[in-house]
Amino acid sequence: MAIWLVFGIMSGIRKYFTYPVSTVVEFNYVETIDFPAVTFCNYNQFQDLNWRLMILYFNRCLKLARGPAGNQNEHSGRAVSGHLRILLALVVKQGVDIDWDYHDSLYNDNHWNMTEVAITSGHQLEDMLLSCTWNRGEACGPQNFTTTITDFGICFTFNGDRDSGRRLTVSQAGASQGLRLRLSAEQDEYYWGYYTAAGFKLFVHPQGEFPLVDQLGVSFSPVSRPPLELVMSLLTSNMMSSEADSDKSLPTPYKSNCSDAKLQYSLNYSTEACWFECEAKIVTEFCGCRYYKYPDKIIFPLLGPVPLCSPRQIVQCVLPAQDSFSVLNIQCDCPVSCMHESYDIKISLALWPSDFETEEVSKYYNHTKEFIRSNYLEVNIFFDILGYQQILQVPSYDFLALQSDIGAYMGLLGGASVITIFEFLDCLLATISRRRRPVDLN
Repeated sequence: MAIWLVFGIMSGIRKYFTYPVSTVVEFNYVETIDFPAVTFCNYNQFQDLNWRLMILYFNRCLKLARGPAGNQNEHSGRAVSGHLRILLALVVKQGVDIDWDYHDSLYNDNHWNMTEVAITSGHQLEDMLLSCTWNRGEACGPQNFTTTITDFGICFTFNGDRDSGRRLTVSQAGASQGLRLRLSAEQDEYYWGYYTAAGFKLFVHPQGEFPLVDQLGVSFSPVSRPPLELVMSLLTSNMMSSEADSDKSLPTPYKSNCSDAKLQYSLNYSTEACWFECEAKIVTEFCGCRYYKYPDKIIFPLLGPVPLCSPRQIVQCVLPAQDSFSVLNIQCDCPVSCMHESYDIKISLALWPSDFETEEVSKYYNHTKEFIRSNYLEVNIFFDILGYQQILQVPSYDFLALQSDIGAYMGLLGGASVITIFEFLDCLLATISRRRRPVDLN
C-alpha cells in the first residue's frame, strides 16, 4: 500500500510539471460585431506615366547638376538610360548593371525621398476606385481610405484609422451589410515591376494591426471575372489561465510559451508582425538607412533618427540584405501571440460583368468592352454569420487538481485526510515541545 501511495503521488507531481494544456473551442453569437480594416494594393506598384514623368524630372535635375547647357546633350542619352536601369533595379529587385559613378551626384544623396516617390508614382486611389458602398448602400469614397505603406508597397486601407475613435459595426450578416468595391486595375498604365500579375492584393485585418499584405493577403484579378465575395468569420485565439482572467496569459513553463509583447508599430501583437519589425531593425542597422517600406514608427524608437535610403543604398544594400535575412534564417524572438484575432476568408466567385452589364458599364465609363473585362472588377466583403469562434487554451492539470489527486491517494490507500495530516503535525509538534521542556531534577 505504501509503495502504491508513493507511486501515485509521484506520478501526479510529474504530470503537474509537464504543464499540460487543453483547448476549448466555443462559438459566441453577438448582436453587433466590429467590421475589420480592409487593405488593398495594386499588383503594379508604379504607374507607367508617372514613372516617365519622374525620369524626365530627375534627368532635368541631373542636367542642372552637370553644369552649362552646352554639356547637356552629351549626357542626355546616357542619363535617361541610367535612370531606366536604376528604376528597373528598384522595382524589379534584381541585379542590373549600373554606372553608379556617373549617377553618383544624383542617386547617392538626398535628392530622392523614396516614400514620396512611391506614393506619387504609384496608381492613384481616385483613378482605381470606381465606386464604393458600405452597409446597405451608404456611399463611401477616397476620403474613407488612408494611404498605407506595407510590406507590399503603397496600399489603401478602409476603416484602418483606429485613432479616429470611429468603429464601424454591423448588426446583420449578409452581403448587403458589408463593403462593396468596384475597382479598375489600370493595366494600360502598368510598368516594370517585381510582380508580373495583373490585379490586386487584399488583406482583411483588425484595426491597428500592421497589414502584412504580401505575406497574408489574397489575390484577385479582373481575368478571373468576379465579383469576388469574401465571406468572413471572426476567429479569436486566447491562451489564458482562466476564462475569467483575460489579462493573465499562461506562464512560460507551458508549451504555448506565448507572448503579448508590445510592438513598435502594430497595436496588436502577432508573430508575423514581430518578424517584420525584427527584419526592419536588422536591415536598417546593417545599411545605416531606413527603407521606405519600413515605417518610421518602427525604426525611430529602436534606433533613433535614421535617414531614408537613397536609390543606390536600396539597390546595393537593402535588397541584398532582405534576401540574406530570408536565406540565413536569422532567429528573432517572436513567440506565438497569447491573444489573436483573425478572419477566416471564404471566396465566392461569379461571372461579372454580364454581357448586358458590360454594355452598360462601357457606355458609362466610356471604355471598350475588352477594356472593361481586362480591368474592372468588383469585390464584396461581409460576414456570413453574426458571431465569432473563440479558441481558448487552458491548463488541464493545475495545482488544485494535483492537491485533489494527492488527497484521493492518501484517503484510498492510507485512510488519511487533510484532518489526519494536521493531527499528525499537531502530535509531532507536541512531542518536540515536550522533549525540549527542561526536566526538574529536584
